[in-house]
Amino acid sequence: MKPTKIAVAVGMALFTMHSNAQSGNQQITVTGSAIPRIVSDEALPVQIVTKDEIRTLGVVTTEELLQKLPALQSLGGSHSSLDGAGGISSYAQASPSLRGLGSDYTVVLLNGRPSVGNLNLIPLAAIERVEVLLDGASSLYGADAIGGVINFITSSGFKGAEASLNIGSPTRNGGGQRKTASLTIGAGDINADRFNVTASFTVDRETELYAGDRNFAKTGNVEPYLFGAATGQGNIEGAYVPGVRTVTSAGLDNRVQPFGLSPGSGIGNPLAFANKCGDIGMVLSPFPSSRKDSKGVGLPYCAYDSAKDVRLVPDRESTSGTLSARFSLNAKTTAFVDWLGTNFSMVSRYQPSPSRYSFLRTSAEFAKKGTDPALLISPNNPNYKTAADYLNAVGYGSLVGQSLAITSRVFDFGPRTNTNDLTASQFVGGFRGELGNHSWEIAALNISSRIESGVTDGYFYQEPFARIVNSRNDWNPWASAESQTPAFKQAVQAAKFSGKTITFDTFLRGFDGKLYGPLTKLPAGDLEYAAGFQSFKTGIDRKPEAALASGDIAGLGGAVLPFSRDRSVNAVFGEVRAPVSKDLELNASGRRDDYSDFGIANTYKLNARWKLAPIMVARASVGTGFKAPGLTSLWAPQSTGTSAQFTDPKFPTNRNVQVNEISGGNPDLKPEESNQRSIGFVLTPTRDLTFSVDAWAVKIDGKITSASTQEIVTRFRSGDAAYAGLVVLNKVTGEVETVKNVAANIGSADYRGVDVNLGYRYRLPSSGVLGVSLFGTRMLKADETSPSGAVSKKVGTMVDGNGDPVIGADVSGGVVVKWKHLLTTSYAVQNWRMALTQNYYTGYETGPNQWDGERHFIGAQAIYDAQVSYTGLKQLRLNLGVKNIFDKNPPMYIPVANQFAAGYDISMYDPRARFVYISANYRFN
Repeated sequence: MKPTKIAVAVGMALFTMHSNAQSGNQQITVTGSAIPRIVSDEALPVQIVTKDEIRTLGVVTTEELLQKLPALQSLGGSHSSLDGAGGISSYAQASPSLRGLGSDYTVVLLNGRPSVGNLNLIPLAAIERVEVLLDGASSLYGADAIGGVINFITSSGFKGAEASLNIGSPTRNGGGQRKTASLTIGAGDINADRFNVTASFTVDRETELYAGDRNFAKTGNVEPYLFGAATGQGNIEGAYVPGVRTVTSAGLDNRVQPFGLSPGSGIGNPLAFANKCGDIGMVLSPFPSSRKDSKGVGLPYCAYDSAKDVRLVPDRESTSGTLSARFSLNAKTTAFVDWLGTNFSMVSRYQPSPSRYSFLRTSAEFAKKGTDPALLISPNNPNYKTAADYLNAVGYGSLVGQSLAITSRVFDFGPRTNTNDLTASQFVGGFRGELGNHSWEIAALNISSRIESGVTDGYFYQEPFARIVNSRNDWNPWASAESQTPAFKQAVQAAKFSGKTITFDTFLRGFDGKLYGPLTKLPAGDLEYAAGFQSFKTGIDRKPEAALASGDIAGLGGAVLPFSRDRSVNAVFGEVRAPVSKDLELNASGRRDDYSDFGIANTYKLNARWKLAPIMVARASVGTGFKAPGLTSLWAPQSTGTSAQFTDPKFPTNRNVQVNEISGGNPDLKPEESNQRSIGFVLTPTRDLTFSVDAWAVKIDGKITSASTQEIVTRFRSGDAAYAGLVVLNKVTGEVETVKNVAANIGSADYRGVDVNLGYRYRLPSSGVLGVSLFGTRMLKADETSPSGAVSKKVGTMVDGNGDPVIGADVSGGVVVKWKHLLTTSYAVQNWRMALTQNYYTGYETGPNQWDGERHFIGAQAIYDAQVSYTGLKQLRLNLGVKNIFDKNPPMYIPVANQFAAGYDISMYDPRARFVYISANYRFN
């Protein structure tokens, strides 16, 4: 959870040629510019998606729409999948990532001003168009927009009423059904009536989809690619001396002999020895424990295949409303108000929580209450004989007669069930007018949002649970939860936890103003200027409930501590646009930001537009950026919890390990600085053909990154000095015991690419219009360098030549593919329009090596969508569409870092597979 970015678009140079196969090449007036005008091409590349095009794509949420655009690297994970299939909680946040740089480098605006930032809170039904500025940080719209800017423009000036309904469902069994209804009404004409009020209301609902309903995701055991080696039931960790509190010089409790820190390093499992893991819903691990029997053979153990229990699509619903009002006070002054209110709720479910010594000992409650941090079976338990017979058989008879620590997959409380309720409101009110031949605008802004998270099932207090288990003699760790004694099942329910866990409150408030117009006459036209200011304060207040702050709730990742911080930013900016000649135009802008916690930052931007020929325009830009660390990255208190799953390269057969992890903020973070440049051209040989190519480069120094656990361990093992202090090893076994994972200025980033846009329409001699449009991005470089000098070359791969993960290759960032495009072919005749869209990306290398040591590659993928629209009924538009019309399964994917879903890349594939929808839009008189 991060606070809204301080980025204001009162100077966005959003001018573009709009390539549209249906409407053709046309001049567009783009709002939000510091020096507004009507143009058909300009110095900065912008992709514009109109309301009609949004309907053609068959999407109903802003997140789903942006996943379609090539400038955003991920393709299919359009359902806040980090909260469902990803295995980490993003608290229902959905943030776009332009250029593959990450969401922290993309500014999201609403009507040219800062927005709530979370795509889940911006209703797509209220959007008139989306403008994606494919250029780096600008001194006019906020210096932290290093990757680019996405500006959502809501409907205004509307008169009448329009209702729409969209219903869709996968053609395969299971969930994932979706219903969306919206109503837009407007009254008044700003010219005739001196006012206009436009309002919209949207309701959206989507049902959850289980992995068990998809063959490609229902198991994490696919040889030789995947093995779901999560903590299983009944694995023996070691002998344990209850009540002993001292620690040896080796760093181990002297009550443990020997001890397994992770699923594959214990003393095996009696059920695995008898090949009966399936009796309790577990699977026999194909990789034996690092502990050996008397014959030198690795001990067998049971693991849990959690894949089938994962929800690939969360259960979600949202209600939102917008209001846009304009009032003409006199001939030269207009008052305006824009309001957005949203409520978004999401339920995510996961597999039941694991429990073992390494997890339990992270909770301070055990030491406070004198409880042993292990699940113990004592010699006087009748079920102890199962362990004794096994230990004698494999050469560990010396442990018989001692209490044994046992792992558990705790099914006693059902699947983990998380709830996230988000509410947000955004208000902008101000005045704009004319002063002579100059124009001015001043406005106040207030944004507030709240996230309330809780759990309703599957969670328990660790200390009471362990205390109950250890105090009884009827626990059978080699039997299912259903087979436990009625008394035991009743007793452990006292440890169940449900209720609210945490609340996030964020705010941004302030005001801005600008003045623009001509300065003087030049031979080629007016020398124009814009000048303005912004003054904003933003903050975050994180309030965990006592249970979460204690760190004693299993499955929530450890203690989350409260914190509250804010910062103020005051900025001034200026822009000058000079027509040097009839064919050459120069633009220069500068900005000065004064941060309350990081001092003053100066940034600039220069760009040029040169008309080389009547059909060709060249454009170029160069600029700088400055990004202050986020408040959470700086000030969130550090605490110890449970890491994401990883595989230690030194113990490759011990897969999907989880250990203690220290996470939180880093007050030593420094700001990031960037440089960016671009050069390109727009070619318009005919009025029906437009083609543009733009090469760009972004370089970031002092990039702030929170690495994945897998990345940290792998880089540590490779000897990378930048990761030397982030891993603590067990002094006896040499295994990873603790990982420190906090944000840091890792090093530098160098990203380069080329954007290609094409729009063409052909009027057939008989009848109808054939159209083609293409948006494509070719990534040339995505290199990140750590302070030690190690370079990760990320284009087309998530791993390096050794199979180790590249920097940032975790579920939140995904892969940077070499080429990605959205290609649409359409045919329009009379009242019919048919469109076929290809979503394409090139292949890439994934995950660590396969079991057989071979590298794993995903080939190029193409998903096809189709839609038919009919407008022959008065005031009614009907759409019938199919996404993934060939019902294509995803390619096999080996995860680089933690994700709960198995069998596919959650950032590149929509698990609903083929999805059929129908929509209707009716315009009232």
